[in-house]
Amino acid sequence: MRIRRRLVLLAVAVATAGMTLFALLLSGLLAQGVRDDQDEALRRLALDTAAIVGTIEPSALASRTPLAPVDLATSLDPFIVVVDAEGGARYASGTLDGSPPRVPAAVIVEALETGGSAATIRPTPATEFRVHAARWSRDGLTGVAVAGQSTAFITEQIAGLRAFLIFAAIVTIIAVALVSWFVVGRALRPLRTLAATADEIGRTGDLTRRLPPVTTRDEVGVLTESFNGMLERVAAAQDGLAASLAVQRRFVADASHELRTPLTTIRASAGFLVEHPGAAEPDRADALADITAESERLSRLIDDLLRLARADAGGSLERRPTDLGAIVGDVVRKARRPDRAVVMSPPGGPIVVDGDPESLTRLVWILVDNALHHGAGDVEVGLAVEAGRVVLTVADRGPGIPPGDEERIFERFHRADAARSGEGAGLGLAIAQTIVVSHDGRLSASNRAGGGAVFRVELPLLEG
Repeated sequence: MRIRRRLVLLAVAVATAGMTLFALLLSGLLAQGVRDDQDEALRRLALDTAAIVGTIEPSALASRTPLAPVDLATSLDPFIVVVDAEGGARYASGTLDGSPPRVPAAVIVEALETGGSAATIRPTPATEFRVHAARWSRDGLTGVAVAGQSTAFITEQIAGLRAFLIFAAIVTIIAVALVSWFVVGRALRPLRTLAATADEIGRTGDLTRRLPPVTTRDEVGVLTESFNGMLERVAAAQDGLAASLAVQRRFVADASHELRTPLTTIRASAGFLVEHPGAAEPDRADALADITAESERLSRLIDDLLRLARADAGGSLERRPTDLGAIVGDVVRKARRPDRAVVMSPPGGPIVVDGDPESLTRLVWILVDNALHHGAGDVEVGLAVEAGRVVLTVADRGPGIPPGDEERIFERFHRADAARSGEGAGLGLAIAQTIVVSHDGRLSASNRAGGGAVFRVELPLLEG
């Protein structure tokens, strides 16, 4: 069952229960009010009749007998009966089976003793009256004036009231159903729009679609904002996934190309040795040297690819307090060449970072090797603390970085122009970038004034 129909049925059920309870309470209160009003009217009628009887001769009452007395078996009108002290009827405005209704002695006695009485009497099994009696006296004579009315009068009044309440309840319930159907339909219209939009997006895959904004700050408005926000996040995730897949495809293609080159050389050299077992010794030596060199190159390439794969998989580092100054100094000492100087200004004390010593050593070697292979002049290594961060710089005096490649050089398998290209696979700076990011740092590259490139690493300083 649709939610609109369920809500309307719930509203009708609540309205029905409310109207039923209201009708029961109102009919009960009005029934009691009708009884009280009847008693008050009969009491006043009895008192007024007793006062009138006290002003006329008792013998004159017989001449006042109505020409057309009320038939109390069917009439709901009030009636009057005047009796003497012995209960004999002197006057009656209505008859029951052709004679005045009989008033019980208890009612007469109580009225004579106290001045008034009230009771419900049943002169016949088919009739029931509510009566009030008042004492009268005249010239030493006493009696009782009785005013009565059929109790069916109350039943008829309550029946009319209940019929009105039932009619009003039916009209109210129908109105509630119609209004609820209209109001719920308007309230659920954004949900229908949401469902239609979701179906359209599922059918077309268009994540640029959005729900129209809702001005109200109710649950539907919040749901609309949440749905649009979800679409934005899904679209962003899809764009990121598409970009990631594109990078992965390019990475796989580049890796395949890089792996194919040493494998081709190894296969050609091995094939030469197999096909020419009697080849000259220099040729055999060259073939074996090519196999060895390409095998080492292939091993380094595979090791770099494994490092990047572990980084992409979110592999954790064994980070601990590490003296970066000691690592940089050790790398600088080992990297010196007879033809190229690698110089460093001592930091003047330990510079401690929270990092993995092996990864940080690999980072420094990558930057120094990059400067040695692709730059010229002395390699200048600097290490300092600036504004609570450790800054490591590696600079050379080579041709520098081609304009526009300051960010691209950190991409995998990217090579700059021939001036800074070598035999590498283009993975070193990508690995360096991965190491720096995993240490919550930042790696950037720029050109120096006067020529050359400078790489800048910023890492958080471990204080304490």
